[in-house]
Amino acid sequence: MISHLFQYICIYKFKDMKYSITLFLPFILILFFSTSVYSQKNDQAYFKKANSKYFAGEYEEAIDDLNKAIKLNPNNAEYFYVRANAKNELENFKGAIADYTSAIELNPNYPEAYFHRGYIKDILEDFSGAISDYNKAIELKPDYPQAYYNRATSKDKSGDFSGAVEDYSAAILSKPDFFSSLQLGISKYKMKKYAESILDFNKSVEENAADAQVYQYRGNAKSGLKDFEGAIKDFQKSIELKPADPLTYLGKAIAEYGKNDFKSMFHDLNTAIVLKPDLDGPYYYRGIARKEIEDYSLALIDLNKAIELKSDHAEAYLQRAEVKNSLKDNVGELADLNKAIELKPDYAEAYFLRGISKTRSNDKQSACSDFNTAHSLGSLKAEDIIKQYCK
Repeated sequence: MISHLFQYICIYKFKDMKYSITLFLPFILILFFSTSVYSQKNDQAYFKKANSKYFAGEYEEAIDDLNKAIKLNPNNAEYFYVRANAKNELENFKGAIADYTSAIELNPNYPEAYFHRGYIKDILEDFSGAISDYNKAIELKPDYPQAYYNRATSKDKSGDFSGAVEDYSAAILSKPDFFSSLQLGISKYKMKKYAESILDFNKSVEENAADAQVYQYRGNAKSGLKDFEGAIKDFQKSIELKPADPLTYLGKAIAEYGKNDFKSMFHDLNTAIVLKPDLDGPYYYRGIARKEIEDYSLALIDLNKAIELKSDHAEAYLQRAEVKNSLKDNVGELADLNKAIELKPDYAEAYFLRGISKTRSNDKQSACSDFNTAHSLGSLKAEDIIKQYCK
C-alpha cells in the first residue's frame, strides 16, 4: 500500500514540490498510524490467544502466539513475562530466566518477574541469585508473603537457618491460613532448636493431622531431645499414614538405638534398605549397631556400603576406622581417620582417635600434635591425655 502511494506521488509531478509534500503528508501519517494501531491490535490478539492456551496447559502453542506478539511489539514486558512462565512449565529454565530478565529490563518495577526468576534460580541451585531476586521483589512489593516464604526456602537451602526462620515467620504472620508451620519447624530443627521446632510441628498437626511428614520431623526432634518413646510413637504414626517412606523407618531405628533396642532397630533398618537400597543412612546406622554388639565383620561390610553410596561421609570413615581397629587393621584405621579429617577439618574426635592410633606405633610427637588439635577443637578427652602422655 505504501509503495502504491509513493507511485501515486511520482505520477503527479507538481511544479511546487513543497505543495506536493504538504498535500500528501496527511495521507502518509494516517497510513502510518493506521498500520501501528493494526499491529497493536494484532499483537494483543496473539497475546489473548496465548493466555487462553497457557491456562489450558498448551504451553508450546502459547509460546508460538507469544513469539508472534513479541515480534509485532517487542517492548511489552508482560509478553516476555508470560512467555517465561510457559517456558518454566516446559522446564526450559534458561529460556525462562532470559525472558524474565527481558521483562525486568523493559519494566524494572515488576515484582512478579523478580519473584519468578528467583524461583527458577532456586531450582537451578543458584540460591544467592534467588535470594537477591526475592529481595528485589519484596522491596518493590513489601506485602508479598509468598516472596518471604520462597526467600526463606532459599535461605534454608543455603544454610542460613536463622534467616529462614525469620522469613517463614513473616510469611505465616501475614497469611496464617495459607502457609504451614511445617517449614518453620524444619528450619528450627536444623538449628537444633528441637523444643521450639516441636511447637511448630504441633501446630502443623493441628493444620493437617494426615500429613505423615509432620510426624516424621516431630519424631526426629523428639529424638534430639532424647525423648525416644515419644519419637517412636510419632514415627509409628507416620508409618501408618505413609508406609513406604524409608526415612521414617530410619528415624525410628535411630530412636530405638537410643533405647538400646537393637532387635527393633535392625528390623526397621532392614525395611528401610528394602524400600531404598541406594540410601546410605540405613547401612551406616546398621554398621554402628553391629559394631556395638561386636559383630565387626558385618559392621565393616555395612560401613563399606555406606561409604560407597556417600563417599564424603566423614562420620562413616571414623566409624569404619574404629571397626578396623577392632579387627587389628591399624594401617586401614589410620587411612580412614586421615580421610575423615580431610573431609571434615574441624573433626575433633577424628584427631583424637588418630592420636591414639599413632601412640600404638610410638609416634609420640605426631600423636601429641593430634591431641593438641583435638583439644583446641573442644575435646575434653584430649585434654586429659595431653596431661598424661605429652610431657
